[in-house]
Amino acid sequence: MLQKRFTIIGVILVMMLVLAACGGNGNHPDSSGTAASPSPEAPAASPSASPEASASADADTLTVHTDKGDVVIPAHPKRVAAAYYHGTLLALGIHPVGANKEWWMGSPFLKEQEADIADIGAPVDVEKVTALDPDLIVINDFALENYDQLSKIAPTVYIPYGSTKNVKEEVKQFGDLFGKQAEADQWLADYEHKAQEGRDKIKDVVKPGSTAVILNVRGKVLSVLGNNYGRGGFPIYDALQFKATAPVQEVIDSKEQIKEISLEALPQYADADYIFLCINDDPDQSMASELRKSKIWSNLPAVKNNHVYELDYKTYLYYDPVSISGQIGTIADLVAKGGQ
Repeated sequence: MLQKRFTIIGVILVMMLVLAACGGNGNHPDSSGTAASPSPEAPAASPSASPEASASADADTLTVHTDKGDVVIPAHPKRVAAAYYHGTLLALGIHPVGANKEWWMGSPFLKEQEADIADIGAPVDVEKVTALDPDLIVINDFALENYDQLSKIAPTVYIPYGSTKNVKEEVKQFGDLFGKQAEADQWLADYEHKAQEGRDKIKDVVKPGSTAVILNVRGKVLSVLGNNYGRGGFPIYDALQFKATAPVQEVIDSKEQIKEISLEALPQYADADYIFLCINDDPDQSMASELRKSKIWSNLPAVKNNHVYELDYKTYLYYDPVSISGQIGTIADLVAKGGQ
């Protein structure tokens, strides 16, 4: 993923003009953040400029400067259609009226909050969005081709996919962008509290500095995952503070956050104290079967020591802020109980 930063500059435009005319000095609050994406299957992002937001003369609106031009949005939107990022908006107390159900909804940690959110299609269905009468639309690259149509329905903010390092930066950036700084700070504080609780749960069974690898099986494909590709990555490496081996760290540091490997290369990447295995909900389970039957698998240190934990695909696929926060405790519980 590209790791460009979004810079949010809150400026009261009228005061700037007055102060400039009077030769006075103004205050320029400056805060920054980046927006990540909770994507089940995440392609690499395309380069784009950093959006910026500034207060308008009208206290009821904000002006957002994006790749698609300046967009005036409501300061307190009531009916948001989110072709992406709905989990991040929910974390900040913004409840969308519509979101992409097939691709991005379905996290067990968002079940109640998503219950009354209408499906706007995958890819986004312009007619469904129109029927919701939104006052703000939020999209990323997956709906970019529909930008012109969507922007005729309501102010549309395009936040490029993959422009973040992690969910913490995403929450901070969205808090700044939508005037939810207090909610963002609260989420970050809650996250750190849950992270400490998770570490306390496993401290008696996991030695400090223990290494871990996340393996993903999709059909015939075996992959190593980084810390920002779902499947429990961020809770494992950030919240619970498992360490990555050198080859895994290269995957974490990459834009793609995923590396396909052969079964023969597995010892190079999975020479770790703990293995977290996530098998996609795929009709083809050939690689999963071959993996478990192989001597390569049975000879791995984590397998020998019963330090393998299978992560349910439908539970750990998601990496929006709400899901990540919830996954900390469930992963800690798995580790505390012992692996297989």
